[in-house]
Amino acid sequence: MNCLICGSPFQSAPTWKSLILYEIQPNACTRCLIKFQKTDHAIDFSDFQGTVYEGMVDEVTGLYTYNAAMKNYLHQYKFMQDVALSQVFAEQLRHVFNQTEGIIVPIPMHPEKKRIRTFAQVDELLKSAGIPFQHLLTKIATSEQGKKSRKERLEASTLFEVIGKVEAKTYILFDDIYTTGATIHQAGKALKDLGATKVEAITLIKG
Repeated sequence: MNCLICGSPFQSAPTWKSLILYEIQPNACTRCLIKFQKTDHAIDFSDFQGTVYEGMVDEVTGLYTYNAAMKNYLHQYKFMQDVALSQVFAEQLRHVFNQTEGIIVPIPMHPEKKRIRTFAQVDELLKSAGIPFQHLLTKIATSEQGKKSRKERLEASTLFEVIGKVEAKTYILFDDIYTTGATIHQAGKALKDLGATKVEAITLIKG
């Protein structure tokens, strides 16, 4: 097969795990994969203490750092609309989600942005990993959040509206990248305000 990132042909070596258990086979070559740098397990978000978002998210886990390789990957995946790249981290995502218990909720795109990009990149990452999820949120703000500071994001009007039933359970938010943390915390507040017992978050990248 050919590497989804560089296009070079490669062959993955079979493992006992792949023979006995279901395992997603690599879709990228080792030369490309080693360029992605894993990050610490948990993200510190203590700077939300003293705000209305304190306690709205109980834990945030980021898998990879935002290095040059990841920047190029995101550009190709999100902005060049190479949806096949959603498969690159499928096994890593499946592994981390299999260690959690809760209802998985992807951070949604605004409908207008989804129309332009043609696909929801967060949903596709979960689909490629075979992770079941529920759409409980819709994004109602149209401004470009990536260009705002954390303070500006927190002071902005509500980003999300809940569109499903929220119960006294654990919810796990998923997004592609964690930068200031404001998006995750606004989503967590939306869920906890309606009765969620616990809100955790997993992101592919820690920006």
